[in-house]
Amino acid sequence: MFMPILLALSLLLSPSLIATNQSDRPINITIPAVPWALTLPGKYLSVENRHVKPDGRYGYFLLSDNQNKLTISMYIEPADKCKTSKECRDMVWKAGNPTWENPQNVVMGEIGEVSFFEFLMPSLGNMPIQQQHMYAEFVVDEFWVDMHISKTSYQPKEHKLFEEVIKSVKFEPKRGKVAGSDDSPEAAARKVADDWMILWDAGDYDRIHEELAEESKTRFTPRLWYALWYGIRRPLGKVKTRRLTRIDKGIEPSVRIVMYETLFENNKEEVRETLALRLEKDGIWRVFTYVNNIEPRR
Repeated sequence: MFMPILLALSLLLSPSLIATNQSDRPINITIPAVPWALTLPGKYLSVENRHVKPDGRYGYFLLSDNQNKLTISMYIEPADKCKTSKECRDMVWKAGNPTWENPQNVVMGEIGEVSFFEFLMPSLGNMPIQQQHMYAEFVVDEFWVDMHISKTSYQPKEHKLFEEVIKSVKFEPKRGKVAGSDDSPEAAARKVADDWMILWDAGDYDRIHEELAEESKTRFTPRLWYALWYGIRRPLGKVKTRRLTRIDKGIEPSVRIVMYETLFENNKEEVRETLALRLEKDGIWRVFTYVNNIEPRR
């Protein structure tokens, strides 16, 4: 039992595991005021920027699709200015935008129940860019999502990429700790860590494994995580007290290290427990390793 535990610890703490972030999990976009998360397939997408106002009712998100060379941005706000997808579409088009330079091939239409308009911008200043733009409007639970998809060096055969994005959008009830639903990365990571520790203390290692960060879940079997739990957590017994001591940034901006001092029934001194969490592509914080300062037991 001892050697598998040491193997787990050494692999889980490897820099390569911390740095990578590949997942097919959906991207989740949300703000505190809404009961849903807007989801998109996460195979090629990554969230580049997000900003949520302190009141939790307004948000901006920027995503990139490096495979298909699409840029996707969206604003979420209360549906005060328009009440339906078509009303919002017509309002955005009428308002215009100073960055739209000589739009051509303008089309207004619907994809399912989603109203959109699109156009081609051949150049920006004197620079030819052949940039296609599509604006699609969603109204859900009295909140408006203004989605903008664009692509430079556009070819007509690539139009299906835009349509596929719109068709793939889903609105799911909130689950997990989605980025943008907390005031700070530290607050979001701490909530996930606290919830995960409850499962860890209970020995619910199957569910623990299911909720791991994607690469940890893929590389390390439930059996190996059971070996880790059995060797370094089970012998300590029940928790008497646990207090958060600090939260640090990891070697990557998307990593947080959460540390506790915990008194267990089978240990006279407090134990230092450390969790490493990563903000994954789908906007949810997940644990990818746990260590403590107690020598593993057979």
